Amino acid sequence: MDPHSNPLAHRTTLTIPRVENVFRDVRRIRAQWLTKKFGSAPFTSGHHHLDELSVLTNQAAYLPDGAEHAIRLQLREDKADATWRTTITAVAFEDDSALVSVGLEVFPNGTAPLSPGRPGLVRDMVQDLKPTDGSAPLTLSTQSVGAQDVDALIDVLCDPARRKPVIVAARPVRRDLVWSERMRKAMPHCAGAASLYLLEDTFAVDRFRDAIGEYHRVAPGAVRTYLTEVDPAWSKDASRHRFLTVARMSDPHDRAWLGLTRTVQRLSTEAPLPEVLRTFSFPDDAGRRHRAERQAALTSVRPSDELAGIRKDVEELRALLAQADEELKETARTAELSARTATSLEEQLHVALERADGDVEEALRALDDVERARAETDVLRRRLREEGRYDDTIVVEQPPGVPDSFEELWERLDAFEGVQITADQSRTLDLDEAERARIWAAKAWNALRALDSYARAARQGFNGGFYQHCTSDRPGTVNWPHKQLATAESDTTMNKWGTERIFTVPHAVDPSGRKEMQAHLKLDSKGSTSPRIYFLDDTKGHTGQVIVGYIGPHLTNTKTN
Repeated sequence: MDPHSNPLAHRTTLTIPRVENVFRDVRRIRAQWLTKKFGSAPFTSGHHHLDELSVLTNQAAYLPDGAEHAIRLQLREDKADATWRTTITAVAFEDDSALVSVGLEVFPNGTAPLSPGRPGLVRDMVQDLKPTDGSAPLTLSTQSVGAQDVDALIDVLCDPARRKPVIVAARPVRRDLVWSERMRKAMPHCAGAASLYLLEDTFAVDRFRDAIGEYHRVAPGAVRTYLTEVDPAWSKDASRHRFLTVARMSDPHDRAWLGLTRTVQRLSTEAPLPEVLRTFSFPDDAGRRHRAERQAALTSVRPSDELAGIRKDVEELRALLAQADEELKETARTAELSARTATSLEEQLHVALERADGDVEEALRALDDVERARAETDVLRRRLREEGRYDDTIVVEQPPGVPDSFEELWERLDAFEGVQITADQSRTLDLDEAERARIWAAKAWNALRALDSYARAARQGFNGGFYQHCTSDRPGTVNWPHKQLATAESDTTMNKWGTERIFTVPHAVDPSGRKEMQAHLKLDSKGSTSPRIYFLDDTKGHTGQVIVGYIGPHLTNTKTN
């Protein structure tokens, strides 16, 4: 794990509409969690050493009338692999509502891989605090939806106040043990990050389809994740809301169902904190009060036993010094972690700005390509009309656009006669979990179009390689930006990680069925995933095609963390 990566591993923010005493409930849940880990759970304000590596810090803020307004409970564990910091913040409001946030930060001490997960107490808070998201209750398991409940579900999906995803599953037509077991395992891990619903029968499925439309529907056995701002009236909106088919949910060898949890937890972590949680600060009242009490004790000297009083003063002074030393150490450690967080945020900002610049450049290039294609189309249509071929200028059936996902891309691979895909499908489909999956899928489609165009040109006598194809201006050529093409890897990369670049090929290309591929197309340049397409040019060989052996996350090289 990169020591400079974003330390925020998980965050869940819960809205509690009405609660009698949120601080009592949060402290109780936290105490149960800490007692399981350490055997104790101090409640008083200040710093508490739970063991040699773990420090608990309790803070509270009060209203002018003395009532508690907010609390923060933070556990820091300085382990060998990393510093793990779990923070619980709760703020109560006058209308008896409350906001509760649970965050986990991980500050690695090296590059060893770490697998931070959601803190277990999130599930307990969802169960006990009864949070909501807009009009949707957040639950541990799916809420059953019959045909009579569909209108209420539509209201939830279209609720402008909703901030979290909604997972809607439809029960399969026939009982499926694999499907049921996966739903049973996945839904509790989605609790708090999404509201969960289950269309209980075919009547509910049909009623839901009639209400939301064909493009946004959920077929029997499918599971769909709806993002915010659902627009059932716009068919193009449907592609934002990813779904898993019953075939994938029921296939024991398909692990795509694990992405349900990863996706909603990622969205939960990336969601901005409400302003009141982001800007709230906790005064060090407990520390000041404790020091003031000790200092007051120093002023009360007993005349009857002056020596005993002096000894007592010395003890109090030592205690004050020890407390001040402890507070200085905690302040220094907090400052150190804050500096690491600030550095990480600066790097993220830099990456985001570079990525935005790249996206603008690509968008402008795409607009230019569209304008050129439109101009060519207008010229060809005018020529056809001049020849009296009016019917040939009308396109009755519009061709499909770029795919919205890698799953759709995979289903349309037969469109490429000059490209043979031998890549591992599962590695490719895993990309659909990423935030930029739709952008990558569209770019991958254009990349395959460029390779297919090159293979077609080679069949027609073009003698150059793919690089020359992409830099030529021949009519009808589909190009790929040469800056996003690497024709070979470095010697260092191949010496250390060359085995990662040996992929499946047809036996006509190599009798072993495996061959090294170095040439690759870059679908992104920032982030740890930065997908790549590795290919082998066999247009002059036995197949006469381009063999694509890999479509997936960035492979290891000298720049990989």
